[in-house]
Amino acid sequence: MTVQTRLPQPLVEPIRKALTKHALPGETQGLSRDEERGAAEFLAEISAKRKRGELGLKIESIGGEVGNRRMRIGIVNDDMPFLVDSVANALAAKQLTIHRLLHPVVCVTRDGKGELLEVEQLCPDKERRESMMYLELDRADARGRQELAADLNRVLNDVRLAVRDWHALQNKMREDAKTITEGD
Repeated sequence: MTVQTRLPQPLVEPIRKALTKHALPGETQGLSRDEERGAAEFLAEISAKRKRGELGLKIESIGGEVGNRRMRIGIVNDDMPFLVDSVANALAAKQLTIHRLLHPVVCVTRDGKGELLEVEQLCPDKERRESMMYLELDRADARGRQELAADLNRVLNDVRLAVRDWHALQNKMREDAKTITEGD
């Protein structure tokens, strides 16, 4: 039996608030205060230790009535473009229906080992921003969850690589466009 300890309130409560503060209409419908707290604790657990450039990912089954069982996915990553669409496309490829998707971006303070020290609302320092995703979807079997974890790791690594080169590529395209228009 695994004993789960409650993480410190100063780390969980800002995540709980961020999960619901800017949620899209309908995303928090039916989400009780206890479920909000559970989702925040789940994300806090994933983000408890993570270094910049590393992906935090966890998939687990959650309760539900027979025939209506669900699983949840928690993703913690450096903030960057294309994360939500890439995750949604990976889930669609597996024909999994997303029932809830909450995606706050928060600012964090970590020590040199990657231990989470503080979570706060969005700040101007882009280096401290982290993307957190909490998803609830139809449950897959154990093998399906393992395959999904591998797919999400691959997809999010691809996003990281694409975004790393994205600004340089945009600048090169601007230079090329300028050269073409000056040549006319």
